[in-house]
Amino acid sequence: MYNLHQTEGFVLSSLDVGEADRIYNIYTKDFGLVVLRAGGIRLEKSKLRTNLNLYSFSRVSFIEGKEYLRLTDAEEIKAPPLDEKVFEDLASAGSLIGRMVKGQEKDEGLWVFIKSVFDHLYSGAKTGSWFLPLFEARFFHRLGYAYLPENSLGQLIAGDDWILEKLTDEEKSSLQKISKESLEASQL
Repeated sequence: MYNLHQTEGFVLSSLDVGEADRIYNIYTKDFGLVVLRAGGIRLEKSKLRTNLNLYSFSRVSFIEGKEYLRLTDAEEIKAPPLDEKVFEDLASAGSLIGRMVKGQEKDEGLWVFIKSVFDHLYSGAKTGSWFLPLFEARFFHRLGYAYLPENSLGQLIAGDDWILEKLTDEEKSSLQKISKESLEASQL
């Protein structure tokens, strides 16, 4: 008998396999990053196909199969806004999370951070050119790769407020430098 697991998570990416299957990378509250195989989800008659849109917040159920985790049920809780800039920011954030987080392990602090990022982007609040450098610096800091400068920029990185008016060009440059150094430190 298989154990049924239920949790909530953000759909970070998907990959079509075979004739009708799809593999999803979902960052979940209770299991961290999981890779789920959804059999037959691309078929017209599939009841699950509209519940796992890219970057959506969904409730998922899955079982542990012999070779992989198999999706058994899904319900979309919140869809991403239909805004091109927000979708680009979600794509960049989702891609970085998918590349940097490896293995299936619950991380409450990282979940809270990722949820705050997606909630901010879902809210429709305007993001500027400051968003991605700040997201990357905060993300790398939470993974343990980024250092915190001992100034107002360090406080900004350690913070969790996403409502900012504007960063100076020097602050953006510093955030980008921190992100680049962190990515190099991660060896990816």
